[in-house]
Amino acid sequence: MDIAQYILANYSTFLFVLVRTGSILMAAPIFGAVNVPMQIKLGLTMLIAVLLTPLTPQVPLPQSAFALAASVGGEVLIGITIGLAIRFVLSGIEFAGQVAGFQMGIGMATVYDPLHGSQVTVLGKFLSILTLLIFLSVNGHLMVIMALKKSFDAIPPYGFNFSGELMDGFLAFSREIFVLAFKFSAPVVAILIFVNVALGIMARTVPQINMFVIGFAITIFVGFLMIAMSLPVFETAVTAVFDQMWQGVFNLMRVM
Repeated sequence: MDIAQYILANYSTFLFVLVRTGSILMAAPIFGAVNVPMQIKLGLTMLIAVLLTPLTPQVPLPQSAFALAASVGGEVLIGITIGLAIRFVLSGIEFAGQVAGFQMGIGMATVYDPLHGSQVTVLGKFLSILTLLIFLSVNGHLMVIMALKKSFDAIPPYGFNFSGELMDGFLAFSREIFVLAFKFSAPVVAILIFVNVALGIMARTVPQINMFVIGFAITIFVGFLMIAMSLPVFETAVTAVFDQMWQGVFNLMRVM
């Protein structure tokens, strides 16, 4: 039996696998990036759906149009929830770069981010690219596909359950944006607080010095110096965050 005949014989199962696969890939980082051509996204979605359909329990198609729409909507929500939970972590680290950039005084230096379709600070974009590279180096893109496969084991076909535990878990992921931003920007923010205090003392003791010009250069230099000193442990910290993220994603699946 060729692929086309198999899909026609199991079209009900293939439909729900296709919808969930497409929803997760469109919302997840790397796969759902704006600059990835839609043809590649659709082709990858079809390929993964064809591969996962034989591994998924067979399900009948809902009888009524309303039940079908509700079931497909549930599959879309599953995919969006998992994809956004992963994206929240990456956004939190990018936000950390923006916070550090504003503290250093380079918040006005922005670039266009094609992934989000908005302007971000240069430092935020730098940390975002570095995080994506670490994400790929630890096989995060393969973990997305693994999470997709595990979702079929944890959540039965058309079995989405919208519960209070799910909302609590999703809100915890969204809260991580600000928690990660504080953690990863803390070294730069902390050292610059002491630098600003020292500059303030110098401005009071030696008023002849133009502290605005000198302080601007010093804060940028000290900020980049602290970032350079933090880079050796950045990968370890990001990898630990990713490990916690996958555990949280699997916990979300259990309460759906």
